[in-house]
Parts: sequence; C-alpha cells; structure tokens
Amino acid sequence: MKRLFFLLLSLSILTSCNFTEEITFNEDGSGEFIMSYDMSEVMKTLEEEMGGNDPKEAKEKVKIDSVVYFKDLLVVKADSIATLPVDEQKQLKALEGAIMKIKMDEANGVFDFGFGATFSSLNELPSVLEKMERAKVLNSKGSTQYSQMEESAIAKASENMFEYVGFSYDGKVFSRFLKEGYEQSQDDLEGLNKENSEMPELKDKLEAITYTLVYNFPRTVKSVSNKGATISGDGKTVILKMNFIDMIKSPEMMTLDVVLED
Repeated sequence: MKRLFFLLLSLSILTSCNFTEEITFNEDGSGEFIMSYDMSEVMKTLEEEMGGNDPKEAKEKVKIDSVVYFKDLLVVKADSIATLPVDEQKQLKALEGAIMKIKMDEANGVFDFGFGATFSSLNELPSVLEKMERAKVLNSKGSTQYSQMEESAIAKASENMFEYVGFSYDGKVFSRFLKEGYEQSQDDLEGLNKENSEMPELKDKLEAITYTLVYNFPRTVKSVSNKGATISGDGKTVILKMNFIDMIKSPEMMTLDVVLED
C-alpha cells in the first residue's frame, strides 16, 4: 500500500487533490481494494498550459469509464509474455490480482485514476499489495522524482502511519484500525511543520489535500463508530473524508468500526 500511495502522493503535491481509499465487499467476503487519485486539476492545468479550448481546433471531448483487470491482460498477452526473461515474467505474474480504473470526462473536467487489487479474503490483502509493490512495473525507485518524494517530510510521516493501518472483517463487523505498536513520531511531525514553513509555495496545496474512505458492503449498515462518517442513501456505503495533513497528525481520527445488519 505504501508504494502505491507514494506514486500517487508524488503527483498530489503538484495540485490540490483528493485521495480515495475504497474497499468493496461481496457477500462471501471477497472484494477489491482501490486507491484512487482525482486528477481533474491536473487535466485542467494541462489544458490551460496548452492554450485552453481553441475553437479552431475543436474536437470531440474524450469520455472514458474503464476497468482493467490485469489477470485478463496476462491471458491476452500470454504469447508475448512468454518471450520475456523469467524475472520479468514473474514480475508481471505478481500483478495478476491488480486492477486499474480510469474515469475521464473532458467535457465536465473529470479525470480519476485508481489502482488496486482483488482479494478472496481481506486477510490476504496485505500480501496481495506487497506483491504489487515489489513488481517492477510499479517500482519507481530509479526515478529522481520518486527519490525526492520518498525523502520528503510528508512521505516519511505518512509512511510510518500507513504501515500501521490495519483492517478486519468477519462478515458482520468491519474495522479500520491502528496496529499495536504504533507511535506518533514527534520528529516526523516537526519535519512536516518545518517543510511546510520552508516551502510556502506548496503549503496551500498540501493543506488542500484530502483523504476519503469509501467502504461498500453487501448488506445495510447498522452503525458506524466514527462520528465524522456518513452512510449512503441506500445504507450500504460508509464515507469518511478528512484533510490529509490532519490525518497524518491524528491518524486515530480515521479509524472506525462498521456493524452490518443481520
């Protein structure tokens, strides 16, 4: 989860944005985990830099609503993959459970990008994400941008926090919690505050970053422990939104227990 998060975080400091951590459960406990990034502001900025909408170059606005399951791509590209070195084949195989979602509507300024994985049980989610992180396709260690991002105060502070985020679900109760042993690092917080003060040009953008939890269940939600959370109209989705910097400083504010109806 950390690697995926950092790849999106490296984009987030360029514009105001919203991260969404979404989990969708099926009745048997299987489901999918998606971390998505709202890139609408990025698209808007690119259009402005390219001169906006020139009537002389009017063209049909792009509209995409696509879900890509990597396991299907591995089947379609099986012959080509078989010609690759064994190590590369293993790296691609590690992406078998990966999902990529793209929703783009140029006319309405919408551009969402999401990446995640399917799971048979929530208990296997950590290992699924770990395999994804190790895959070469997602490994940007060699890029200068990634290296600089990983060394930033906001990355260091969030890394410690996300490493201790845990999930549990028994079909009746779902929990997002902080694992035993988590301690808020004062050094991380001081570094974050210092970085914000030393980079005023990024301060407003960093403070505008939001993080939203969206949890979809197969049955109606009976109750949710976090007072900041809301339940959807159909009663099956729990939503909790918070300022990202505030979440780093007080991660317990994004923990919750959701109890489902029988």
